[in-house]
Amino acid sequence: MVEGQKIIAFCGLDCMECEAYKATQENDLMKLASIAERWSKQDETDYAPKDMFCDGCHADRLNIYCRSCDVRGCGLEKGHKSCAQCDEYVCEKLRQEWNSWGEADWTVAKANLDRIKS
Repeated sequence: MVEGQKIIAFCGLDCMECEAYKATQENDLMKLASIAERWSKQDETDYAPKDMFCDGCHADRLNIYCRSCDVRGCGLEKGHKSCAQCDEYVCEKLRQEWNSWGEADWTVAKANLDRIKS
């Protein structure tokens, strides 16, 4: 969902603040490689730089994490542009996603969705 100068993901994050989104928009393959390496260590997997390309949650080209995001999948299935449009906001699926992040990230995401909801 585009809101002013933000691209708000289903979960409430601003895609334009994501390092993978920024590196993609800058076409910076070195940054994408660095992100892939760091995320691979965090997730104990093997991501390639091409797995990091992302144009935001509502685009066709998504990083590997966003492609498999349960919150995004649920929003798409329900035909919403963000979780704020859902009758079940804030649901357990969204709470679980937020709980997997740091508190600073989810409080900003929730504030974005609350602003859209009102």
